[in-house]
Amino acid sequence: MTDYTTILKKTLKDPIAKDEALTLFKKIQTHGKLMDLLKVASKVRDDEVGSKVKLMGFIASITPCTVDPPCRYCFRWANERLFNIDDVLSDDELEISMRVVEAKGLKRVEIGGGTYLGEEGRKMTMHKLNIACKTSRRVGVWITNVSFNPEDVYVLKDIGVEGVTCNLETLNEEVYKRLRPGLNLTIRKRIIEETEKAGLGIDNTLMIGLGEYWNQQHPYEDWVEFLYYFKRFKNLRIMEIHPFRPVWNSPCQNMPPGSEFETIKAIAIARLIYRNIDISGAQSVQGLLAGANLIMHVYPITKGFRPWSRHQLFYSKIVKLDEDLVMVDNLLEVTRNAREMGFEIEI
Repeated sequence: MTDYTTILKKTLKDPIAKDEALTLFKKIQTHGKLMDLLKVASKVRDDEVGSKVKLMGFIASITPCTVDPPCRYCFRWANERLFNIDDVLSDDELEISMRVVEAKGLKRVEIGGGTYLGEEGRKMTMHKLNIACKTSRRVGVWITNVSFNPEDVYVLKDIGVEGVTCNLETLNEEVYKRLRPGLNLTIRKRIIEETEKAGLGIDNTLMIGLGEYWNQQHPYEDWVEFLYYFKRFKNLRIMEIHPFRPVWNSPCQNMPPGSEFETIKAIAIARLIYRNIDISGAQSVQGLLAGANLIMHVYPITKGFRPWSRHQLFYSKIVKLDEDLVMVDNLLEVTRNAREMGFEIEI
């Protein structure tokens, strides 16, 4: 097996191969070795995409979720109000949200919702996206709900959508069926394939620790397969890598959270594979050191009950935009690390 230092030296100029990525996952097991990896990943990010941190807004929800049973780690288990019809923004609220995102100077926004199955889900999704895209042509719209069929991505393109986030989170079929029993992995793959053919941007998420048990060996091979699966897509624009977080009251509430150590490794290795795409995680010092250059969920806009609990020291403020519509003013909070480390902020 090639020594990890040889791989790191080589990757300053060239993307790493699949076997080299696996070697890095296996060999980087100490603080010192992690520092070696992060130093190289940071330099690759600086050389290939520069030191500007990009921002993406967030608006939710535009559809309820009718997946039955719900994904075993979904927030629906903890809060029954999430992703039901009362959680859906009205047309007027969506217009207000898009105008605020544009006024804040954001260049792109993620519009989320549950997976609303059937023809009603398709109709609602297309209707809401028409409103969002017509309200602001200056903000790139990325859709994160998947309440549509693979062939519908061409309709999304006609509407003016910039990209599609059809998150897989794992390619391990056993894990997928066990934790996402109401969804079809094959259909999701087809949506990504059609997104590529339509020329729309692709965003996807790898979830570190999903389906793992305590004392289980990390499935490095699965993670490498996931990262290299997307090499076939020329329109891959964004890669997100997050640790699994157990949701209270869900069937997964007692499962171990994903390793933050392994998550940072995965972000850095992804940067060595994908030299010039946007990789999320730049809100944290660790993410910046690992080569991330994108912060998601900036100025999130949702129904009033939705904003997540905040630490008492957090700066973010809840701003009321309409009777039941709020924005979390979190810009200074999420960009602080990047600003203090000398990065340029896109906005």
